[in-house]
Amino acid sequence: MQYASAKRPGPLADANTVRVSNERAPMPVFMGHHEVSEKWHGGVYAIGNFDGLHIGHQKLIEKTVQVATETSCRPAILTFDPHPRELFDASAVNFRLGTSLQKTRDLANLGTGFCVSQHFDLDFAALTPVEFVDEVLRKSLSASHVVVGTDFKFGCRQAGNTEMLQELCAQRGIGISAIEQIRFGGEVVSSSLIRNLLGKGEMLAAARLLGRPWTVLENPCSLDGETSFDLSGYTDLKEGAYQVRIDGITCRATLAKMEADKQILALPKDIPPISSNKVIVEFVS
Repeated sequence: MQYASAKRPGPLADANTVRVSNERAPMPVFMGHHEVSEKWHGGVYAIGNFDGLHIGHQKLIEKTVQVATETSCRPAILTFDPHPRELFDASAVNFRLGTSLQKTRDLANLGTGFCVSQHFDLDFAALTPVEFVDEVLRKSLSASHVVVGTDFKFGCRQAGNTEMLQELCAQRGIGISAIEQIRFGGEVVSSSLIRNLLGKGEMLAAARLLGRPWTVLENPCSLDGETSFDLSGYTDLKEGAYQVRIDGITCRATLAKMEADKQILALPKDIPPISSNKVIVEFVS
């Protein structure tokens, strides 16, 4: 029986859930590999940070869903929060392309069956490559198959690479697929490249690598009588005017740097106040 037509077992009391935009079903989100109960074992896992969920990430997830369908397993995600860079790089303050909530919502929309959001701390970072495979993939998740990029690094001090993972998985009966990186315009598609484009205000170029306009999910606030959004927690953006779309309405918004590490997106004063929380803001251009 294929997962696409399967009924999820039992209540979702052992996981948080994330609603997708079309409200087709909640996606279970487990906060750490130890939280995954036995009835969720045996999934096919795409592994990565997935910051921004660009077209390279989408290729990994597409392969994950394909393998899961072929093997009658659930497609799943193993991702990390906070981003490992935040743990080891003191200068990594504002660099994310999206929030954790936004990432899980987007993953659900891509057809992911469930997600394991692993808290990335010093203890988890200290796992050796062998411990990562044995303790996380085999023992906690009982993964049937994993999907990673050919540039994948894992384990303490990134001692493990894709070739090592292939060898360790083969020894333990875990299937593995390694996906080549996607190139666009001669460059490897990456979250870092997209951050650079956003920092230069090149929203259309960034959208081509994301497969959609760059989007934020934020609470609106009021500043000098204007509806605004505090984007200080995101990657550094270029000051200036942007075409944005909110609830189907496109308008010209202004991004300004108010002080060190603080960036505010202000909507025109003729836009009615927004009362809802967690508003989706698309940067059209």
